[in-house]
Amino acid sequence: MFEIKIVQYFNRIGSKNFDDFLALVNSIRFLAIFWVAIIIIAIIKHPEIINSFLVAVGIVTILHFGITEGIMKHLLLYFVPKRKRPYVAYPDLIKSIGKKFSDSSFPSSHMASTVAMLFVVIAFYPSLLFLSVIFVLVMAFSRLHSGMHYPSDILAGIILGLLYGWIAMEILKSVS
Repeated sequence: MFEIKIVQYFNRIGSKNFDDFLALVNSIRFLAIFWVAIIIIAIIKHPEIINSFLVAVGIVTILHFGITEGIMKHLLLYFVPKRKRPYVAYPDLIKSIGKKFSDSSFPSSHMASTVAMLFVVIAFYPSLLFLSVIFVLVMAFSRLHSGMHYPSDILAGIILGLLYGWIAMEILKSVS
């Protein structure tokens, strides 16, 4: 019940404009455009590293969709009951803000993919560490605020994202 109190607290913060902004940040379309923009900027600004950068991005993408989306969010559901999202489990306490997802709340796929991609970005562009941390914090806040995740879902997503990013960079080092 401790986790639901945290979600409830964050879910009550905000206003219409604030909710709309965070719904945008949570949008899959926004994230796709954001990542494509980062890749395009990397290609334009640093064409000499683009092959390595794209390989690392490809590796984290494959790991994320294979493990988080494929195994954890779908395959494991044949053996373990899915964890209901806070707004589904506690509709009288938590309101859904933004797009409603009905799959398992554990782990946060948004956090796993965001942290994995930003791990790669920081590995190639260390000067973007501060902005990346801010983006991760905004994403984590928005997932709590929207009623989509419990804190442990977000923490698990962060750990998975760090793992995917680390694996990608280790693979890249081993083939370079």
